[in-house]
Amino acid sequence: MRPAIPIMTALICAATASLAAVPADSVRSRVAGYRALGAAMKGLTEGVRQGDAGSPRLQAAARDIVAASKAQYRWFPQGSGPQPGVKTAARAEIWGNAPAFRTAQDNFARQATAVERAVAAGDASALRGEIRKLGGACKACHDQFRTSDD
Repeated sequence: MRPAIPIMTALICAATASLAAVPADSVRSRVAGYRALGAAMKGLTEGVRQGDAGSPRLQAAARDIVAASKAQYRWFPQGSGPQPGVKTAARAEIWGNAPAFRTAQDNFARQATAVERAVAAGDASALRGEIRKLGGACKACHDQFRTSDD
């Protein structure tokens, strides 16, 4: 039975090392997702300023925003919050007040869909209004659940 002890110790150490990487990997994934979302938002707002309300470019940006609004639910797994050795702007309230965070995520997802519908309609005025509401959903979540840039 003694030869198994070094093997078990090695397996436990490997498992512990992989578990330690999980929060940092989750944060990297989350940051990448939000950077892609930010790029889509920038493309959307620039396109509206240029008068491209229903253009294929804006349709693609709106699709990316909706995709991010769906993916965001996977970006905050348990254990990926603030802790020693993990740099994140996510506040502990995300996990401590999960229902409120879910409500904020749902609000963002609804607004993302509203923006996509406005782009499809090609109505610049309606689109500007929906983008403002989407920005408000972003800000409300940031104000309550984010400390600073990741």
